[in-house]
Amino acid sequence: MLLLIAAFAVFMDGLDGSIVNVVLPVMAAEFGIDISGSSWIVIAYLLFMAGFILAFGKVADNGKIRGVFSIGFGIFALGSLMCALSPSLECIVAARALQGLGASMIAAAAPLLVTRFLPKERRGFGMGVIATTGGIALTFGPPLGGFISAYLSWHWIFLINVPIGIAAILLAKLAIPSPNGKPVNDHFDKTGTALMFAAIASMIIFFERGPVLGWTNATILICGAVFAFSFAGFCIHSLRSPYPLLNIRIFRHWKFTSVTISYLLTCAVFSGVMYMVPYYMQTAVGLSTVTSGMLLMIASILTALVGIPIGAWSDKIGCRTPCIMAALFRISFCLIFLLIIPEWGAAAIIPGLICMGLSFGISGGPATTRIVQFSPKGEDGMGTSVMITSDFLGGVIGVAAYAVVFSLAVPGSVGVSVSDLSSAALTSGFHATAAFGLILGIITLILSSVVPNLIVKKSGLADP
Repeated sequence: MLLLIAAFAVFMDGLDGSIVNVVLPVMAAEFGIDISGSSWIVIAYLLFMAGFILAFGKVADNGKIRGVFSIGFGIFALGSLMCALSPSLECIVAARALQGLGASMIAAAAPLLVTRFLPKERRGFGMGVIATTGGIALTFGPPLGGFISAYLSWHWIFLINVPIGIAAILLAKLAIPSPNGKPVNDHFDKTGTALMFAAIASMIIFFERGPVLGWTNATILICGAVFAFSFAGFCIHSLRSPYPLLNIRIFRHWKFTSVTISYLLTCAVFSGVMYMVPYYMQTAVGLSTVTSGMLLMIASILTALVGIPIGAWSDKIGCRTPCIMAALFRISFCLIFLLIIPEWGAAAIIPGLICMGLSFGISGGPATTRIVQFSPKGEDGMGTSVMITSDFLGGVIGVAAYAVVFSLAVPGSVGVSVSDLSSAALTSGFHATAAFGLILGIITLILSSVVPNLIVKKSGLADP
C-alpha cells in the first residue's frame, strides 16, 4: 500500500508538470495575454517547487513524512481548485504558486515512503516503480491535456486533481505509519530556506520582467536589489551555519560544479522547449491541442523507453559517453527547430521531437549519477540535494529565459495576445529560442566532455 501511495503521488506530480504546457496557447488566448505573461503559469509552479522541495525534504526526513505528505496533497488540491476557478492571469499565477508549494511537499515526501518503510531488499524495486510511474505520467500528460481541453475545457485539467487529492489524504491517514520516537535531526535551516527562495524569486522576476517593464522600472530595481542582498546573505549564512540548507563549499570542486551546471542547463533546455513547442505547433502550424499532445507524446515515450537501458549501459562504461551523446541530440533538435518553417507542416516537427526524446532519455540517469559521483567525499547527501534543486531551478530558469528571448526577438509581441500574433512573428520568436537552446546545448557538450569518466567497480570508483 505504501508503494502504491508513493507511486500515485509521483504520478500526479509528473502529470501536473506535463499536462499544462499543451493547453497554454488555449489559456493565453482566453486570458488575452502575451507569451511572456503566459510563462508565469509555468514559472510560478516551478518556482515554488525549486524554492521549497529541499526544505520540506528535511522536514519530512525528520519523522514528519505523513504530515508533509497529507498537508502537501491538501494544498495541492486547493491550488488546483483555485486554478480551475481563476478568472484572470493574476489569479491563476497565484493559484499555480500554491499548487507548486503543495507539489514540493509531495515530491519531497514520496521517495521517503520507499526508503524509510520498505524492507532494504525491496527498496531498489520501489524506486524503480516510482521512476517508471513518473515516466508514464510525463508520457500521457500532453495527450491527456489535449483531449481534456478539446472536449471539455482547460479548467478540467485542474479540477480532476481535487477528488484525487482528497483520496490521497485519506489513504495517507490509513497507510502511512505515525512517527515514532524523537526526531533524528531537529535542525531546520529556516533562514537559509527564506534567503534561497527570495534569491530565486527576485532573480526570475528581475530577468523575465525586465525586458517587459523596462530596466529602470521601480519593481525591477527593487527585485535586482533583493536578489543581490538575498543571494549574498544566503552564501554568507551557508558558510557560517553548522547545518546549512545547502553547503555552497561543495562548489569549490570544479568537476562537481561542471556536471551540476551541465545538468541545470539540460533541465533549462527541456523546460524551455516544452514550453515553446506547443505555441509553435498550435499558433504557427495550426495544429489542434489533441494533435499537439499526441505529437509531444513521441518525445515522452522515447524518454521513458531509453532511460533504463541507458542507465544499465552507463553502469558498465561510465556516464561521460551517454552525457556527450545526449548533448549531441540536444544540439540536433535545437538545429531542427531553428530551421523548420510552418509551411513544412507537422511532419517537420517529428524529427526534432525524436531527438528531444532521445536527448532527455539518455541524459537523465547518467547526468544525475555524475553529480553524485563527483560530490566531495562524505558529501553524497548534499550532492543529491544539489541535484534535486538543479532539476527544478533549471526548469524555472529555462521557461523564464525562453520567454525573455522570445520577447526580445519579437518586440511587438509584448502586451499582444498570443491569438493576435501572426504565424511569421511566432515562428521568428520560436527560431530565436531554438538558437538560444543551441548555445546552451553546446555548453553542455563542452562541460560533459571536459570532466573525466568514472566507472563504478566493486571496489569503488576508478578511471577506465
